[in-house]
Amino acid sequence: MLAGGVAAADPGRVTGRVIDAQGRPVKGAVVSVEGATDTTATTDAKGRYTLDSALPGASLIVLADGYGAGLGIAGDDVVLLGEAQAAETIEVKGERPPGSQGAATLERAQLQRLPGAGNDVMRALSAMPGVASYPLPLGSTGVVIRGSSPQDSKVLVDDFEVPMLYHYLGFRSIVPSDAIDTLEYIPGGFDVSQGRAASGIVSLTTRAGDAKRGQQFETSAGEIGMLAQGTFDRGKYMIAFRRSAIDLVLPMLLPPSADLALTTVPRYYDEQVRLDYALSEKWTLRVSSLGSDDAMELYASRDKNPDKRFLNRGRFIRLTASAHYHDGPLTAKIAVSGIATQSQFERGEVQHMNVTSPALTTRAEVSRTATEFVGLRDVAWRTGVETVTTRHSLDVAAPRERREGEPPPVDDMMDLSEQYTGNVETANLAGWTSVAASLDERVKFETGLRVDAYTRADDVAVQPRGELQIRVSPEVVARLSAGYYSRPAEYQTELLDPKLEAERSHQAIGGVLYEPAEGVRLQGSLYYTQRTNLITRDTMTGVLGNEGRGTTYGAEVVGSLNRGPWFGWLAYAYSHSTRVDVPGASERLFDYDQPHSLNVAGSYKRGRWQFGARFRLHSGLPQTPVVDSIYDSDANLYYPVYGEVNSERAPLHHQLDLRIDRTSKWGPIKITQFLDVQNVYLNDTVVGYFYGFDYSQRAAFRTLPILPTAGLRGEF
Repeated sequence: MLAGGVAAADPGRVTGRVIDAQGRPVKGAVVSVEGATDTTATTDAKGRYTLDSALPGASLIVLADGYGAGLGIAGDDVVLLGEAQAAETIEVKGERPPGSQGAATLERAQLQRLPGAGNDVMRALSAMPGVASYPLPLGSTGVVIRGSSPQDSKVLVDDFEVPMLYHYLGFRSIVPSDAIDTLEYIPGGFDVSQGRAASGIVSLTTRAGDAKRGQQFETSAGEIGMLAQGTFDRGKYMIAFRRSAIDLVLPMLLPPSADLALTTVPRYYDEQVRLDYALSEKWTLRVSSLGSDDAMELYASRDKNPDKRFLNRGRFIRLTASAHYHDGPLTAKIAVSGIATQSQFERGEVQHMNVTSPALTTRAEVSRTATEFVGLRDVAWRTGVETVTTRHSLDVAAPRERREGEPPPVDDMMDLSEQYTGNVETANLAGWTSVAASLDERVKFETGLRVDAYTRADDVAVQPRGELQIRVSPEVVARLSAGYYSRPAEYQTELLDPKLEAERSHQAIGGVLYEPAEGVRLQGSLYYTQRTNLITRDTMTGVLGNEGRGTTYGAEVVGSLNRGPWFGWLAYAYSHSTRVDVPGASERLFDYDQPHSLNVAGSYKRGRWQFGARFRLHSGLPQTPVVDSIYDSDANLYYPVYGEVNSERAPLHHQLDLRIDRTSKWGPIKITQFLDVQNVYLNDTVVGYFYGFDYSQRAAFRTLPILPTAGLRGEF
């Protein structure tokens, strides 16, 4: 049995160790790359080996006296080598290098150990450097990265975009952590295979079912979840389902005197299915499904106030089929994915919005590796294409949407400033190619080109990107990357203007990665982003245009420790994000500019117990103050007079989170009990402000004084 790792800083270096079925090291085992006679290594007394010129995706052969030969394929995170003459499994594990300088990856076990996360991806994501952290949900389902708008970044699940990462009110993600293999956070500088994002990417990779059949369940005050996994014929399966529990509990907690009629208490359902099947030695097939359904409906007094009705519902389902091919240096992937989404909103008697957006995505990528080509070493070439076609059906009668930098609209139940009924079709085409190689054993580079064609606006974005890596020492790697990025004008009412072009950004990132020991990583980064073609609204006509520009710069430090019973996490980010909405206008802060953000977490596991703590500190978000108001007697409404945009800031927020886990056995069932408590010392920081009907007084939105999450997970 072999267990080892891919060195995180060098994709051309594979390290690991060979052990037998009892976990004892095997000395003298020969590890080699299939087809490369000069790429071999012999394990030492501790069973360790190092291959200096092995490429990701290469085939490995392991030979040792007294053991059957092990043969398999090297991958990104974990490589399982099929058994040969001996009934053994060969597994290579390791922490792969970050997708770009400043990127970070959390595996499933780490997600579940992070205090204050409550076993949830969404809360764990807030620990990443550069992610805007705010203690109360602000109604956006996007991820705010490095001070930009939520729509500038995107969320991927197994390489395909999903419309939201977490549920209404922002408390839980749509994918349970037990169904996730890794969470990769790339705040910028991602390679040419990804596009349609001007800021960063959050990429979730689901896991295949385990070879050992099993089931597990988890319940807490907020939700109930189940997961089943196992094998069939030549394949594996994993099925997960989850539903909220608040709709079962809340009606029992509300007093009879409460003036609410809850037609649909806030609730959600999530489902995930993944099937992996080996078609042959070279081809594998994966079929998956991911879906979510949120709803909340209420009105204040059915008889007296029917105009107070409120409905908010969002749901989607994505079906994906992909075929993967591997034969020596050649790798290919072909995938097709369809998604159906619906967003529905109703308020009062006249305001409503119903948007459905079925879409089809096709994607193909081919890569080839070579140990040497035209004087270069460890060459990896890849090229790919992608198409995304969407048909949006819109029925909108609502107030004008609030865009970046605009103050909240006056609360008028009869405001129908935005009205549209019809269909909008969009087609986005993309192609990319890249080459990565080593100039020598210390210097590596990758250069590539991506071209996105946004056909509705006849807009073509040519985006060169590249990265240079220099290994200063065995423990230190310096990286420098730069590139162009874009995102199409398809966010909310941007769809109504076919002339809007894509927003652009030019990113430059530099930094150092330091790995003094296995499981220990520290990296520091400096970045600068120039944004152009930002979509803004003309204050006089209300028409959208590409007249804005912006600048973001900052520094980040990320440290991680994952050794034995210890897990540690340190993330600090400083950023400054400003924009100018129209030529000649004053520079202002982005709505989500957050200069300082600090996350320090640690946990220790001993026997059946695990203890953890996390401290968070971050700047408050910018605010636009109200300085006066004007009364309109005809409409019987007060209209606010605002001061300078984002000229105030909410106070600094800090909190301490604690977590305790205990594992036990009840017959064949493994039971894990956990208690995760956020904000244990009851810090009720001000998050923002709201005003009275005449704007003469304001009150504060405050954080929850404490948020405990208790749960029980069973595995059998």
